[in-house]
Amino acid sequence: MDAMKAETDPLPQMSRTYTIKISEKLAALILATLLMFLAQLYINPQTFLGDAYNYWDLSSKIWDFSFPKSLRGYVYPLLLSPARIFFDAYPGTGYLAVHLIQAVAFSFALTISLPYVFSKVLGGRITLMRRLVAPALVAIFFPPLIAYTLSDLPAFCLIVGALALILKASEQKNTVSAIILIFLAGVLAYGAYNTRTIYLFTLIALLPAIPLLAFKSQSLRQKLLMVGFFVAGAAITAIPQCLINQKHLDSPTPLVVASVNDASLFASQLKWGITIQRYETGYDTQTGAIFPIFYFDPIGVRLTDELKIKGTVPTLPWYFKLMLSEPVSFLKIYTKHFVNGLDVRDYDTYTKIRSKENDTRSATSIATALFGLICLFLLIIRKQQHSSHWATRTCWLALIVLPVFAILPGAIETRFFLPLHVMAYCAIAFGLSKQCVKATPMKVLIPLGILFVIAVPVAFMIAKAAISSPAFQLN
Repeated sequence: MDAMKAETDPLPQMSRTYTIKISEKLAALILATLLMFLAQLYINPQTFLGDAYNYWDLSSKIWDFSFPKSLRGYVYPLLLSPARIFFDAYPGTGYLAVHLIQAVAFSFALTISLPYVFSKVLGGRITLMRRLVAPALVAIFFPPLIAYTLSDLPAFCLIVGALALILKASEQKNTVSAIILIFLAGVLAYGAYNTRTIYLFTLIALLPAIPLLAFKSQSLRQKLLMVGFFVAGAAITAIPQCLINQKHLDSPTPLVVASVNDASLFASQLKWGITIQRYETGYDTQTGAIFPIFYFDPIGVRLTDELKIKGTVPTLPWYFKLMLSEPVSFLKIYTKHFVNGLDVRDYDTYTKIRSKENDTRSATSIATALFGLICLFLLIIRKQQHSSHWATRTCWLALIVLPVFAILPGAIETRFFLPLHVMAYCAIAFGLSKQCVKATPMKVLIPLGILFVIAVPVAFMIAKAAISSPAFQLN
C-alpha cells in the first residue's frame, strides 16, 4: 500500500518537475553566457569608442559623487561601476570584468526573464533549446551591443525585468510579496528610462497597464496599492537624478534632461529623421578616429528645401503640424525608416567597411526579422487555451515595443530597433511549432507566405537603395 501511495503521490512528481525546470534554466543561462562571450570575442574591442567610452569613463566617477556635467543618466554608469573598480585595480585584465558581468546579466534576462514574460503575455512553448534561440540571434545580429558598454541592451533587459516582476506580483496571493515585487519593478522601470530615455514612454504606459492588464481581476484598492508602490519604487530610484539635475540645472527634476542647441533631444531627433533615413558611426582603423555617416532621404531633403525648415528650432507642436501638412510624404519617409530598422547589415556599431558590402548579412537579418514578425502575428491572433484575449496580448506587445515606434520618426540607427527584433526572435523561438502551423487555416498561411516572399526582396531593395549614397556631414 505504501509503495502504491508513493507512486500516486503528486508531491515527488512536482518536486522532480521543479528540479527539471531549474536545471533547464541553469543550463540555458550557462550556454547563453558562453554565446555572449563568443560575441564579445568576435568584436574583441581593444578600446571603447564614442558613447561606449563615455559610459565607461563615467562609471569611474559615479562613486565620488562629483556628477560631471556630461553625466545625463546615472543608472548605467552605476551598473558598470563594479567592473570599472575591478578594471582600475587590475588593469592587466582589460575588459574581462565588464564582459563577464554583462554576459551573465544579458543571458539571465534573455533566457529566464524574457521567456517568462513572453509566455505569460503571448503564449508559446518553452524548452532548453527554445530558450537559447533569442540570445543566439542577438549574439549573431547584435554582437556590438554585447561587447561594448552601450545602453540599448541594458535598458531593454531592465524593462524586461520590470515586466517579469509585475507579472510575478500579479500571481502572488500574499499582498506583502506582491508589494515588494511591484516596488522592485518600479526601480527597474525607472532604471530602464534613466539608461535610455526613450523608455520614458514605457514607464508612463506601465501606470495604466498595471491595473488594467496585470491586476485587472483585483479590487480597486489592490490596483491602486500596486500602482502606488510601483511609483514609489521609481521615485526613490529617481532621487540621485534629482540631485544631479539640481547641481547642473538648478532644478530637482527626476527627468533625464538632454538638449541639442537649446532644443529637446527628442524633438531634434524628429527633425533629423525628416532628412536622415539612417545613420551609423564609422571607425578609421589607421587613426582610431570615429565619424558620422549619414544616409539622406530624397523626399525629406525635398521637403526641407520646399518648407525651409533647415534653421528651425524643433518643437513637438511644430513637428506634428508639419507632419499633418504632408501626410503622404511622411508615410513614405517612415516606411523607409522601418525597413532600415530591420536591416542589421553591419556587424559592428563602429563600421570599418562600407555598409554596401554586407548584402548577405542584410538580406538574412531582414528575412529573419520579417519571419519572426509573421510568427508574432500568428501568436497574437490564434486562439489559445488558458491564454488571454488577442487584444490583451496586443497591448502587452505594444508596451514592449513602444520605444521602437517612439523612435521610428527620428534618425534611425539599427540598434534602436532591438526590442522589435528580440520580440521577433522570441516568436520564432517560442511560437513556431508544427501544432501552430496545423492550427492556422490555409487561408491565413498562404497569404502570409506570399507576403513574406514579396516583402523580403522589396525590403532588401529599399535598404540597399538607402545606403547607396553615404554622406559624412549634415547639409
